Amino acid sequence: MKWSLTVDAVLKILGAENCLGKYTGDLTGLADLRESGPGDISFLTGGKYAKHLPEAKASLILVPEGQEGEPGDAQVWVPVKDPSVALASVCAHIEAILVPRPEAGIHPTAIIDPTASIDPSVTVGPYCIIEENVVIGKGTILESQIRIERGSQIGVDCHIFHGAVIGWGTLIGNRCRLFSGVVLGADGFGYHSDATGHHRLPQIGIVVLEDDVDVGANTCIDRARFAETRIGEGTKIDNLVQIGHNNIIGKHNILCAFVGMAGSNVLGDFCVMAGKVGLSGHLKIGDRVTGTAQCGITKDVPSDTILSGTPAQPHHKLMKEQVRVRQLPQLFKRVKALEEARD
Repeated sequence: MKWSLTVDAVLKILGAENCLGKYTGDLTGLADLRESGPGDISFLTGGKYAKHLPEAKASLILVPEGQEGEPGDAQVWVPVKDPSVALASVCAHIEAILVPRPEAGIHPTAIIDPTASIDPSVTVGPYCIIEENVVIGKGTILESQIRIERGSQIGVDCHIFHGAVIGWGTLIGNRCRLFSGVVLGADGFGYHSDATGHHRLPQIGIVVLEDDVDVGANTCIDRARFAETRIGEGTKIDNLVQIGHNNIIGKHNILCAFVGMAGSNVLGDFCVMAGKVGLSGHLKIGDRVTGTAQCGITKDVPSDTILSGTPAQPHHKLMKEQVRVRQLPQLFKRVKALEEARD
């Protein structure tokens, strides 16, 4: 799939008035500084990549304000406050060219209960199933083969990708994005065990997503046993994440791939859980807590803590212990030499 922009078009997208250098051709590609060629757009965020700027062949480069040097022949520099953010704005424009918004309307293969309330601006794709008393707000897009169960509500300008399942009673805010294979509101994993076996505990709570939440492909967020499982405003969840029943996740968190959360945790705001972080249940995690990759969190954590290891502990403490572990072979040699000298 192809796209094309001019220098003037990029300046308009960015709201930029000035540029350095001159290039009159079309811009048709995006590339890293080191791999760029004529017709490409690239960017420099500073730091170690600045050394590659003089050799870059891109036709348009987004550079930090006050960047030293000057563009090459048939090259334009556009000074911006944050080149990475500026590139994102350009990419959003390109995305709209490559993946245009579908027209509003309901595909003839969709199955919709007559009690559902769907704004006329909504797009309902092929083979979607919308059950009784569902409410879908203005501008929302349902791609295809999506099931929305009874009593669920979806806000405005959401985008739900192919094959997602929204369980009964789920409440989704505005501008949320749910990618393919997401399941919201499957049963929480709750059982009572005795000598006769494991007996299901009914899970009759709901899932709530606040505004601007993204949920990655094949992620599962379980309904609460009672009350709610809640995902706070602006939280971004990666692919293949499991969030158990009755978790309350704060605002603007990042949960990376393979994070697994047992039930009834409370996670603060602006936390980052890196890949494969695991949380046991009924924990209280403060604000701005970071769990590094593969750590296992088993105790309450105060705000502004970085954790590593399993069981998780403060990152700086684990680093010191790892240094000591690497010193053990030499220590054993010294102890052996002392014992031999004593004998």
